[in-house]
Amino acid sequence: MPPRFDTLDDSTGFEVVDPIETRRFIFLTESPVELASADPDSFRFPVTSAAAVETDAIRLPYMVLTYVRQPADEVIADLAHDVSVEFPPGEYLLELTAPLKLYLRVDAGISVESDTESMRFEFDREATVEIGVRSFHESPEATVTTTDDPEDVMAAVSTFGSGLKTTTCERSWPTLRGHPPRIERGDELSIPDELDVPDTGVTIEIPPTLDAIYPVAPLAYYFGADVVPGETPRLTVGGFEHRFDGRGGFEDEVVRTLRRTFFLDCLTRTEGLYPIELANRKQLEPSVNLDFETLYDAPLEEQLEAYFSVPYSTLTETMPKWHRVTYVRPDAENVEVLPYLLNDFSILRTPPQPTYDESEEMRETRDAIDHFKRGELSDSDATRSPDRDASPPSRQGVPPLDEYVQMPDADALEQAWVGDGTPIRGTKVLREAFGHESEDASEGVIDITVVCNDEQMREEWDAIAEVYGPRETISFDPSVHFDVTTDELRELLQAPTDLFHYVGHIDGRGFECSDGMVDAQTLDEAGMKAFLLNACRSHNQGVALVEAGCHGGIVSLGNVGNPAAVELGETLAKLFQAGFSIGSALAITRESTFVGSRYIAIGDPGFTLTQTDDVVPLLYTVEPSDGEHFLLTGYGYPTRDHSIGGISTTYFDDGPHFLSTGPYQFETTKERIADIHNNPPHTPLIIDGKLMLVHEWLGNK
Repeated sequence: MPPRFDTLDDSTGFEVVDPIETRRFIFLTESPVELASADPDSFRFPVTSAAAVETDAIRLPYMVLTYVRQPADEVIADLAHDVSVEFPPGEYLLELTAPLKLYLRVDAGISVESDTESMRFEFDREATVEIGVRSFHESPEATVTTTDDPEDVMAAVSTFGSGLKTTTCERSWPTLRGHPPRIERGDELSIPDELDVPDTGVTIEIPPTLDAIYPVAPLAYYFGADVVPGETPRLTVGGFEHRFDGRGGFEDEVVRTLRRTFFLDCLTRTEGLYPIELANRKQLEPSVNLDFETLYDAPLEEQLEAYFSVPYSTLTETMPKWHRVTYVRPDAENVEVLPYLLNDFSILRTPPQPTYDESEEMRETRDAIDHFKRGELSDSDATRSPDRDASPPSRQGVPPLDEYVQMPDADALEQAWVGDGTPIRGTKVLREAFGHESEDASEGVIDITVVCNDEQMREEWDAIAEVYGPRETISFDPSVHFDVTTDELRELLQAPTDLFHYVGHIDGRGFECSDGMVDAQTLDEAGMKAFLLNACRSHNQGVALVEAGCHGGIVSLGNVGNPAAVELGETLAKLFQAGFSIGSALAITRESTFVGSRYIAIGDPGFTLTQTDDVVPLLYTVEPSDGEHFLLTGYGYPTRDHSIGGISTTYFDDGPHFLSTGPYQFETTKERIADIHNNPPHTPLIIDGKLMLVHEWLGNK
């Protein structure tokens, strides 16, 4: 179902809607326009839908990073906020970095005005503007079958480079990295003939074991490498060789190789298709002897020789955070989830053995689990457990204590786990979550179903009702249901909706209703795309919903007190609404709420409920600097629409673009932010350990 164009009912202009990804973008005009058809194949860049309008001006409801290209595809300008520029009559292609990939083609003179609240393109005459759009929605194009034999798995992983749309350093752009082929386990190795695997000349030699194959999979994907058995773990191309035997050991050196080459590719590509001033390059260049202009056109082996001539410690100060590290147990069944992890370009590691230890975090979790196993309360007398008496172990609603695992600390914004066991933080990735296509496409409206099954918990609905309110660029349609019966809840659990937000009681028997219990394990299907089960011990019910058709959600591992649960529900609602994924929303919540440590995400950590007005969802930590100034540190949390390798700018600072994960630091004042806050009011901040939105910090409604 490709994106479509519609005129606006309540304003003059038109919108582009991606019904599968529930993404929407609005173009405003001075007077009504008629949409005419246009040929998608006439655009030099790939688009799936196209339309044309006659107009003398187009206004965007918020600023988006825009590249101005001439017919030969040369970028002559990149535009952000606070610009005023004119271009003489001619043919132009405007590339908009929006929630969908958008191109505007026009033959006219153009004047552009932008601030933090809008962006306006005015033409020197009424002109035909052709609009091309491409969805960010992607799925695997082919299926590779492999046995459990490690050498067959190596051959399967060697096909991952077929998802690349280029093998130059431009592959560091997220839109030029496609989805690797799907993997299924079978009785023999089978690679489809139509699979176009690039011949990059890169070889990765490793021992033929799963605990060596899984960590190198992201590197094999990024380089389009051939993974083969070898006694000495190493990467070779042409006359270049790099061995994975650094001081940190095999996995550490593989990760450092990926981070080093990816980061320097991001800097080298500034000499190519998008010659953009990048803060990271400005910071690093004085410390290194790298000729990026020459490196851009150099063969890969020469690029790597130059890249590895720089000490890794020199790069770490300017290298951006990685968004996610996923620990994958080296079991054969986990090979099927690798393509989905690499589509998000996660770093992969294998967990050390044993994974269960007595860290402070694990001791706190053990104590909490012990408490609720004995029926003791956690945060207050008002918990979300339906029964304060201890339930039989089989009805606790969470995994047994000995199935919990502790992931090592990782230098990443979030963490995930694949395989047996349940992590006490991050995301428990479930293979079933990636097999659910969102066939019941919405009309660009985000449907939210809220169920509150305890009148004493109505405070949470009161808190989130405003959060789930309308936004100019996104249509939300929340509905709330109080004190539902078992039949009503069963129907709601199976009805199509984007988010199911449950407030009430859960235990090992299921969801508590006024007339009994509903066990999600008895459902034939689940209708929601994502869920938040804000109740005690909701883990097992969440797993059942994913297995029944849901992409993923957030669940609790223990008893939660009602006041803390209200805070968590409101915090997650703000983050979902601001465009953060399930995994990143939970990671932020752990940092900004006390009770966040008792929740984990399950299913697909990269699933997002809605789009963000920015290129990537941004979170800022705010610290007093001196006088009226504050030090802001920005972090971007990549989504599937805007994955790692993209760039960002901030409304709060006039500095250059930066690699979107950050960190990016700058000083500003409340007055400066107050001047511009009307455009990004949903941007979250963490101040004194508490999350709030920009308008809340400024004291505005």
